[in-house]
Amino acid sequence: MTANRGPRDDGATSLCRAIAGLAFVTAIIGTAATGFAHDLIPGATREEPSTTFESLVAEACSPCVKDAYVVSALPLSTLRTVGFGPSVSSMMSRGGEIRIEVVRAYPLGRRDQQFLAMRATLSIKMGDGQLLPVASGLVDEEEVPMFAAAIDNISKTASRRPAEEPIPDTTELEYHAGSLRVGTIRIATGELAYLQAGNVRVLRAPTPFETSSALFFAVNDLTGLHRAVSDAQGRIKRLRGQ
Repeated sequence: MTANRGPRDDGATSLCRAIAGLAFVTAIIGTAATGFAHDLIPGATREEPSTTFESLVAEACSPCVKDAYVVSALPLSTLRTVGFGPSVSSMMSRGGEIRIEVVRAYPLGRRDQQFLAMRATLSIKMGDGQLLPVASGLVDEEEVPMFAAAIDNISKTASRRPAEEPIPDTTELEYHAGSLRVGTIRIATGELAYLQAGNVRVLRAPTPFETSSALFFAVNDLTGLHRAVSDAQGRIKRLRGQ
């Protein structure tokens, strides 16, 4: 190699260094995220990016081109719940929407260095019928297939009633990736599914009485959510193949 490197070589070198450093950071974050669903991490928690996508955009994409492709908008019907807390019941009575998108970013003029992820935006319906976004979260490209598989497994598991005696008063099932958490909550009087968006390292998982950064919806709607995430996976593959 010559001593005089072109702008393209310098950019590629910077990108490689950023990816190597961020892989180490991501490994540490993944270890710290292990714990009980309702436990907060003790002590001060730094606000680290929840996804590699966000980290790479911050570290290796300037000037940066950002694209978004809407894959699906899943409407959430209003439901009347029994046995759940006032905040959960109020949200269920409003209805809302989960919008699934594929987002792409790449340095200006270098689309071959694109970063891809799936984004979910959670909105509730206001009195005038307008949608109010309440939270959004991302899942990295390589984790989208696992997220789709988890939703499918949770949906199938939720359809089976427990056979053990005595039956638990509360049963919670959840999976999280990036800055999204999906799950179900079953109590004696019913069962709901939810999607939560935000920093799942510090956010408590939803409970029958709390809706922090989450939307609750009918368990049957998990099928539609699985389909939407699978469609996002397909769109990512097509963009990556360009």
